[in-house]
Amino acid sequence: MTLKDMLHAKPSAVETCSAACIAADAVTIMDGKNIGSLLVLDEEQKLVGIFTERDIMRCFAKGISFKTEVMKNVMTTNPLTLDASTDISVAVTLMSEKKIRHLPVMEEEKVIGMVSYRDLVSYLLPEVIYMAEDIY
Repeated sequence: MTLKDMLHAKPSAVETCSAACIAADAVTIMDGKNIGSLLVLDEEQKLVGIFTERDIMRCFAKGISFKTEVMKNVMTTNPLTLDASTDISVAVTLMSEKKIRHLPVMEEEKVIGMVSYRDLVSYLLPEVIYMAEDIY
């Protein structure tokens, strides 16, 4: 199964903000939507970064003001992405190796979705349970 196939089964839209967005506004969006990351897009709607829970922790640890700092200064730049045609097993392996929890999915240089490590594990878990039932 590809990431694109999985995204079709996932009902949520991708949440984004601009590089000029104030960090406090991004955190409010994340809290309100109960999500762990936001994609950061430029004026042409191209992916320039990702803002995650880990970025929030880094800001807090450094004493950065969420009320005044903008995304371009606190986001993770050049986030790792995968093509929509990538098999989900490749995504799980990569995310495990790189210790990342959110992965933008691209098609023809355009963001078409986002998958989280939790999404992938939740999707794969029924298969694992099924295989375990066959063993026992």
